[in-house]
Order: sequence, then structure tokens, then C-alpha cells
Amino acid sequence: MIDENSKKKNNSIAVLGACLLICVSGIFCLKAKPVDFTLQNMFVILTAASLGGAQAAGAAGLFLTAGALGLPVFAGGGKGLAYLTQTFNGSFVLGYFIAALVVGFFTGTPQKNAPIPVKKLIIACVLGYVLVYVPPVASLLNGGIKNFAEFAPFLPTYLIFDLVKCAVTVPLAFVLRRKFAVEEE
Repeated sequence: MIDENSKKKNNSIAVLGACLLICVSGIFCLKAKPVDFTLQNMFVILTAASLGGAQAAGAAGLFLTAGALGLPVFAGGGKGLAYLTQTFNGSFVLGYFIAALVVGFFTGTPQKNAPIPVKKLIIACVLGYVLVYVPPVASLLNGGIKNFAEFAPFLPTYLIFDLVKCAVTVPLAFVLRRKFAVEEE
């Protein structure tokens, strides 16, 4: 049986490791207009689906904090509070936190004796990828329908890319949830 201190230490290591993975994945992006292609949203949703609510929110929150404080952790080396609040790419990053919260709490903490149904995991991951788009779409609509109309032709390409990432996320999360599962209390 793992004692409470060991469990807390393992949780902290998992959160820091997930945050590091999300941060480092920002280096690998494909420059594109209007938004760069990145794997960061995949790692945020994978973290949320694998670790559950509080840990996922912690990892995403640390990632946002690191970037807001000036570390170049956002896609393509983006950084700073201005990136989050004044760029279209930054609006996606804010969506990462929303997706981490919702997916993490929807899937819950992985339990050894109660594996998550695959259908629930699929729904959670698809929901996460959809939620990432909420702040950018709101940003576009806030700028007027003209802004949205300019972005709309690019949307199918990004959605296809996210569909592929979702197809990778679900089986990975299913396996990782078993690794992070805890005994029911």
C-alpha cells in the first residue's frame, strides 16, 4: 500500500512531467496562417484524460503561468501575457486550460478497479478538442463576422488535423490511465 506522502509526491511528479511535456511540445510546430499547427492541444487533452481533473488543471495552469511569465513555451516560442491576450494564437492557449478542466473532471481520477469506458473516453477527448476552439471563435466573433469569414476557409484543415490527434489521444489515454490509476478509497 502506498502511503499518503508517496501518493502526493507521485501526483506532483506527474503534474510537473505533464507540464514539461506540454511546454516542450511547443517547440515542434508547423508555421501556418492563420494559426500554427502544434501538438500542444493533444498533450493537454492527453494529460487531462490520463490524470484527471485537478492534476490536469494543475499541469495546464503551470504551462499557462510559465508562458505568461515570459518563458517561450507557447507554439513556436511564443511567450508573455500579451501573447495570451492580444494574439489569435493566444486565444487557443486559453482554450487549452478550459479543455483540461472539463476533460479532466469528466474523466475523473483513474481508478484501479474501475477502468473508464472507452465510449466515455472518446466523448471526453472529442469534447476537449472542441472546447479548445471556444476562445478563438469567441475572439473572431468579437471582431465581427468578417474576421470569422476570413478564418472559416481554413477551419476544415485544422479540424482534420485535430481529428487525427484525437484518434491518437484516445488509445494513449486509455493505456496511460492504467499506469496512473490509484486504489479506490
